[in-house]
Amino acid sequence: MAPKMPAYARQHTPFSMKLEDPTDFCLKLAGATLLWEIPRFAVSRAIKRWYGKTNTPAERDFVRTAPSYVMSTVHALAMATTGLWVGNATLGLPNAADRYYLHAKSAFRGKALITTEIANWLFCGYMTGDLAHVLAAYPRLGKVDMVVHHACFIAASLLAGGSQTMMLPFSWLLIGEYSTPILCLRWFIQQMTYELKSARVVRWAEALGYRGDTVSSVTNAGKRLEFNTSVVFMAVFFVVRIVCYTGGLVNALSEAKVGTLDAVPRPVKLTLLVLVTCGAALNYYWFSIMIRKAMRGPPKPKKEETDAKEE
Repeated sequence: MAPKMPAYARQHTPFSMKLEDPTDFCLKLAGATLLWEIPRFAVSRAIKRWYGKTNTPAERDFVRTAPSYVMSTVHALAMATTGLWVGNATLGLPNAADRYYLHAKSAFRGKALITTEIANWLFCGYMTGDLAHVLAAYPRLGKVDMVVHHACFIAASLLAGGSQTMMLPFSWLLIGEYSTPILCLRWFIQQMTYELKSARVVRWAEALGYRGDTVSSVTNAGKRLEFNTSVVFMAVFFVVRIVCYTGGLVNALSEAKVGTLDAVPRPVKLTLLVLVTCGAALNYYWFSIMIRKAMRGPPKPKKEETDAKEE
């Protein structure tokens, strides 16, 4: 017989996500969004100065789009590191209920609770602002899959944050963001190679020790750098989005089966479990694509005249 779990009870802090108070919620969401939009504006100005004069549509598109990828990297590193902290704080709690919802005697309180709530606001604020950018620039920053991805994560953030539940799943969802910076790096390599044909790509490849036909052109150098970056991305993706994510999901489903999550409001519990299960399926689908591409091996360089734009 499963042990009786304590009754669910929320604890209000200055950073609580109060969905029942629209004014308070909107003000906090606006503040969290601005915390990302201000540095995004600064990054945009910095990239324009770094790149200099743009003469072609491809160059102008790169300068407009690059700030989103820079901020995505910053956001991912900050949130994933916070996820590690939250995971450590929750796994060290005395019983399973403390890891999934608040109650009258919850050990998840004080600094741990406030840090998690602030992290959730920052996460939701970034996703909301970035979704606005994706829609405004559609389809340059992403298509339907990106819109659905952001909408689902915003929904999960509101459900978990508003109910003060699922603290442990929040941690392993955030840890998955460690793969994002490598994906952003691959985007920069692709842009520099195929759109801008920048001589920087050849210099990067040479600095990494590549010689011969591999660095005979921007295309050859870029393809090799892109392949190697994809392999690193696949390895990190496997650790954070297959191993960690799957382990966290199995734990959550196991706790739900033995009744640990019974005190969590049913609509919140069911919706979040469905969302993270769908996320796991999507992770496995993406990983299967990565494996197929990796199995083809590195691209063979083609003998061709240099196509670099001198800088």
